[in-house]
Amino acid sequence: MTDDHAARASELSLALQAFHRALLHAEIGGDPAYDSPYTKLFALIGEPRFAWMKGVPELIARIDQHRDDGTFAEPGQMDALREEARAFLGEGKLEPDETFRLRHLMAIQREPDVGLATGRLRKVLAGRT
Repeated sequence: MTDDHAARASELSLALQAFHRALLHAEIGGDPAYDSPYTKLFALIGEPRFAWMKGVPELIARIDQHRDDGTFAEPGQMDALREEARAFLGEGKLEPDETFRLRHLMAIQREPDVGLATGRLRKVLAGRT
């Protein structure tokens, strides 16, 4: 994997992390039951309330694993991962998850940071950082 691929993978991973963090914050709101990081972690793993966003950390993990292992073997592999990220925004060639899209739009209404993180992700996906 070239240094350019590694840098682009890191940039996409960071944008997705900020996006996920903002979605999580919007979903939790001011609920004091989720003040502990451990409570948040276990909620993300097991509570149905958070299941709609599980694809984001799964994609982050795959991007980071490929980057760290240097295994972007196929020429279009990074492009395929970027298409998966675009699908979260209802853009690109892949069919969007309608539940995710609806919850994402609701989160934008509740939490301005979701809108900012969405904009940042769009910039990274467009190659404008």
